[in-house]
Amino acid sequence: MSGLEVVLAVAASLAGLTGTWSPCGFSMIETIGPVGHSGGPATTLAACITFTLGALAGGILTFGSLALAGSIVHGADDRLAYGLAALLALAAAIAEVRGVPIAPQLRRQLPEHWRRLMPMPLAAALYGVLLGLGFTTFVLSFGVFALAGIAFAVGEPAVGVVLGLAFGIGRALPIALTAPVADREVGIRVTELMAERPAIYRGFRLGDGLALLASAAALLTAVPANASRVEQRPAADPSVDGKTFAYQRPDRSGLIAHAGGDQALAGADPALGDGRLAVRRGDEIAILDAAKLEVLGRIPAQGADALAISRRWVVWRARVDSRDYLRARQIRDPRRPGPQKSLERSARNSQLGRPSLDANRLVYARASQRENAIVKRLLGSRGRATVMRSRVHGLSNPTVRGDDLLYVRHTAGADLLKLASLRGSGVGRTLLSKRTGTLWSTALSAERAYVTQIHGTAPRQRILSVSR
Repeated sequence: MSGLEVVLAVAASLAGLTGTWSPCGFSMIETIGPVGHSGGPATTLAACITFTLGALAGGILTFGSLALAGSIVHGADDRLAYGLAALLALAAAIAEVRGVPIAPQLRRQLPEHWRRLMPMPLAAALYGVLLGLGFTTFVLSFGVFALAGIAFAVGEPAVGVVLGLAFGIGRALPIALTAPVADREVGIRVTELMAERPAIYRGFRLGDGLALLASAAALLTAVPANASRVEQRPAADPSVDGKTFAYQRPDRSGLIAHAGGDQALAGADPALGDGRLAVRRGDEIAILDAAKLEVLGRIPAQGADALAISRRWVVWRARVDSRDYLRARQIRDPRRPGPQKSLERSARNSQLGRPSLDANRLVYARASQRENAIVKRLLGSRGRATVMRSRVHGLSNPTVRGDDLLYVRHTAGADLLKLASLRGSGVGRTLLSKRTGTLWSTALSAERAYVTQIHGTAPRQRILSVSR
């Protein structure tokens, strides 16, 4: 776990532990203990186990759901959200350290009649779920409210699960460990100390306050200075040339962003390069002046679904008879383009990725059952080389700008937006990491790197950018 996850887990476990001092906590010790039923030690043990599992499930449901909602609403690595979460943690820490009375207070009790209507292990499991949910009974720590807001702000379901497990453990273990001996001297002594010495409860709130203070500090340092920002939503497939930016909506309608605002394009799959704009119109590619949007030429391109353009070349990928084809034509004079050149055809059970052009330098991804690779070609020559390959990770959506290569590396834990050198041999440095959603098509300018994040259905597609 990361440092942030560790301090949040400590805060969550202490916040859950304070719930033991609630009326529901005291009643649970008696209910699932030997005096709460007639089933004997076996039933007590089963009830303690199911109670603990229920509390874990309830914690995951609350904090995991809030984190998932945050990932959908604003995504992860949102600098503003982290800042607000840090302020929330700081405010809760101050309240905990000062021992401020909890308000608003939720005074709901557990449904006591469940123990008479169903087997004790089942009732205990449901009691555990209600306590693990956090907000269905008494709340005895501001940390519960703060951690709920933090889970939403962080927007990482994995962090939400960590919070839920830690809260559930803190909520369940003091009860599950005390209940089996509740009728013995040691158990009676423990409950008497809890009831008669409020300083113990106060001490745990103080500890939770210190953990929240550490969480606030961790939140302020967890998001890198180059945190991502949302450029367009819903949107996908960015293309950039200087200060001109093009993209498309989920319905594949193209748009171009000028200083005066976004302008609709009569075409799909827009691509920018060297002051030119290529869009797909049916089974042809229209080549336009990117500033004036005047048509300079047209090229037949049946089945085209991804384009790239520079001053001298236009390249497109076409899907024909279940195979991918990369084709190119020279466009020094767009009105009289050169003959069509076939660059590559995918083999069976393999795919070719979106093309990217810089002058006559072309890069694209190639995926097969054996390996994934990024290929570089020099148009107008026979030069071709494999820039990188992997049999473990996915490699997709490369963009070339000079000697810089931007691409997405798909790993088991996250999708990584990487910036590498065409002249180097390494995988490059990570600009952005996403554990939720899928990073897809990319674009690169002198200052920023752009990537599409696909999260759920098409309306949730968005274009993120990060400082390079």
